[in-house]
Amino acid sequence: MGYPPQGAGVGAGIGITKLSELEIDTDKAWNAKTITQLKAIAEAMAKGDMVARGSDVMVKLTPGPISYVLTSQGAGKIPSWHPPGGELKRYLPATIELTFDKAIVSVDKSHNKNVPLASEHKQACEDAPADYIKRLTPAVASTHDEAAGITPDKTHNENAPVTRKYDLEIVVGGAVADDGGVQTDETAAAQNPTANDMTLLPAVPAVNDAYYFGYSKKFNVMILNIGTQGVGSWTIVWEYWNGTAWSALVDLTDGTTGFTAGTGKKEVSHIPQGDWALTTMQAMELYWIRARVSAYTSITTQPLGTQSWIRIIT
Repeated sequence: MGYPPQGAGVGAGIGITKLSELEIDTDKAWNAKTITQLKAIAEAMAKGDMVARGSDVMVKLTPGPISYVLTSQGAGKIPSWHPPGGELKRYLPATIELTFDKAIVSVDKSHNKNVPLASEHKQACEDAPADYIKRLTPAVASTHDEAAGITPDKTHNENAPVTRKYDLEIVVGGAVADDGGVQTDETAAAQNPTANDMTLLPAVPAVNDAYYFGYSKKFNVMILNIGTQGVGSWTIVWEYWNGTAWSALVDLTDGTTGFTAGTGKKEVSHIPQGDWALTTMQAMELYWIRARVSAYTSITTQPLGTQSWIRIIT
């Protein structure tokens, strides 16, 4: 079979000596010769892509994520990318060292057991050998006549019988100053030793101005440390709440003389009455007594208190 001259029939592919010079129409079906759409596949391919057989045509298979593996989906299905494991079972050989050193130790079956002594343990106390320090044996002498004996002293002191169960003194539970009906809670002032922080009477008193002292239990004595003695002309009455009204204290002894008896600790004592009732002053429900101005003429020095206590005697 002869070949036509070089250059003849180039349009029909005649005279081509290299495969690279062959023009192939990749966009045709090639008369159903199983090569189809090669141009479209080639143009869409990128680095790392692969080709797989799809439904009667070749299709591009894009790489999966890093570390994924290409996994068969079974006959008639396109492979796909999946994480390791799951559908893909991989077995990695590994060496496991099962040997180890073990010290063989004999079991010590011995044990100690306390055994009771069969006899007393005695050791003579004697002088040490000549090269040791000697034990001293002092001589004890008595200046008293041992035969004389001692006569016991049978005398004793007898304390007076107890007449009270207890005598409790503690800071007041509440203190309230009343100036014309305006009440001020001075409990903190009455409980601390700060001088002159209790307003026993207003700067200019009026009838019915008062000062209240209270505690959670009935008490016999109110003790007041007066920091500044009052000077002026007024009258103080001491009262307690009987459940319905204020009544005069029974068996009253006013050691303050209406806050005019000088400075220092002064006592106001009385006999607690059975009808003495709790009442609320400045949100404090206590047993209260009060020093109320019943008459007023003049004032030169306003009386001030430093601290206050109550005493319970039973």
